[in-house]
Amino acid sequence: MPQPADDADLLHVGDEVTGTFRCAECDLLVHSPTENDGVLVLPACPLCHSESWRRVG
Repeated sequence: MPQPADDADLLHVGDEVTGTFRCAECDLLVHSPTENDGVLVLPACPLCHSESWRRVG
């Protein structure tokens, strides 16, 4: 089971990011797109509706 992220390490809905992220609540994995500029605007989690994400790797 993953270690809980410190609040300072969390990203939130609307943040523009690149890379790979996991939902802070349910651990859903999302990747920024590889086409165009590769920027992902973090959404609410489609599984649990959490608004917090943590960076993977």
